[in-house]
Amino acid sequence: MSLTQEQLVQLKSSVIERDSQFDALNAYINKDAALSSSCILVNSFKPVGKTLVVKAFLKMMGLRHSIIQCDECVSKQMLLQRCYNSLLHDSGIPTTNKNHYVPSTSENFASLLSALEDFIVKNDYREHHVLVLDRFDQVFENCESMISALSRFKECSKVQNLTVVVIFNGAVPRDVVTYTNPNVYFPVYNETQLVRILQQEKLCKFTFHVDESEARKEEFYKQYAKVVVDSFFDYTGSDVTLLKSLVVKLWDGFVDPIRLGNYKMTDFVKLYKENIEMFSARDDLVCSSNVIEYRTLQNEDNVGFANVQDLPLHSKFILLASYLASHGNQRNDLHKYAKVKVFKYKKRASNKAGKQGHLSKSDIDNRLLTANYVDLERILAILSVIYQHSAPSLNQSDKNDLLYLDDKVVENELKKDQEKSKFTLTRNIDLNNQIATLFSLGFLGKTATSDILAARIRWKCNLDWPTVEAIAKSVNFPITDFLADA
Repeated sequence: MSLTQEQLVQLKSSVIERDSQFDALNAYINKDAALSSSCILVNSFKPVGKTLVVKAFLKMMGLRHSIIQCDECVSKQMLLQRCYNSLLHDSGIPTTNKNHYVPSTSENFASLLSALEDFIVKNDYREHHVLVLDRFDQVFENCESMISALSRFKECSKVQNLTVVVIFNGAVPRDVVTYTNPNVYFPVYNETQLVRILQQEKLCKFTFHVDESEARKEEFYKQYAKVVVDSFFDYTGSDVTLLKSLVVKLWDGFVDPIRLGNYKMTDFVKLYKENIEMFSARDDLVCSSNVIEYRTLQNEDNVGFANVQDLPLHSKFILLASYLASHGNQRNDLHKYAKVKVFKYKKRASNKAGKQGHLSKSDIDNRLLTANYVDLERILAILSVIYQHSAPSLNQSDKNDLLYLDDKVVENELKKDQEKSKFTLTRNIDLNNQIATLFSLGFLGKTATSDILAARIRWKCNLDWPTVEAIAKSVNFPITDFLADA
């Protein structure tokens, strides 16, 4: 039995602008597990309420369900283990009757299915249970093969009371498109829909006494929410999460003149003109609400020499390479990094800017400019050069070779060749992990977009010059030679 028409109307009134999605879920998920689909795919390209809609639907239907945050799982084994533990915990069966979980059951999907069969048979658990895999595409390990198994587990096992809902933050993978699983697509919101959603949410309220009716306060908030959407929609798009954070963040400053007694609640236009600068600083506000690309003040304070001093040697060279790439001119890379030995590359000075009476861009020290976003391939190319030619064992002078015996000279050359062969970017499995760690610490920044047709992700160094100079001195690397006329 699915939801009745009255229940659907109530559900659609609580979560608006998603009527067709509720109808689709109501068609694919039934209180009777035999009439429900085995696996349902839910996807969209932005935060548009996928998880909220699924949770609200399951709560209204009254089904037992387990929600797994897949982006917190670093491997397929961890994901399977969380699925098993959540299913047992949310089944409602007392702990004493549950099977003791053995970690080996999470080695593959077949082991998990076998453990679930034992649990269902021993406890006679027949109630319909829904497993929601949220952000499935953000698992650190590729788990697309699981969807094929989830689509057919009812055909080859005794687990007949389970329905799986897989939520993607993007397009459905190509390997999954050919499956017969139903797909519920969530289109992005338009500006009018976002206004209605934020007005219904009622995210803000007055924290001080206002001598007005509740209806007038509600009308004031609706006007405020519409102004926020109108001002920032071109920057945020249909990102509901980002717009909600902006509504909450700007509220106190917007109503502060009312608290001070300068304006009344009826003077909305005057309030807007008073706070026009608040809605004009769009770049700063949007970036500060975007957790992916923004470095908070706390992270700014943490970025310092005291924090980078304990980094591994390779991480320090990664930071040096990213700084050189972010502040250097790509056209000069061949002159700077093509030679085995470092030499100071100088560009012939031009008197044209002096005759014009002002400085040109080439006359400004790049260390005073903002770091540019660059491709990861360029950073890795610079990294391979500066590490191989600046590591202590690879950059030793040969003037003392005459003091050694022949065997000692050969031994030193063998050590150099061995170190060169070990540090190759294609074989070093820790390189990507170190870059991810540096990004999580705020030392590196990157651009991020949910548009699959957009350009590739680009990176930049977030460290200032004193910190980079200190790192270069700690590894005895002449970074100033590479920055002259960058």
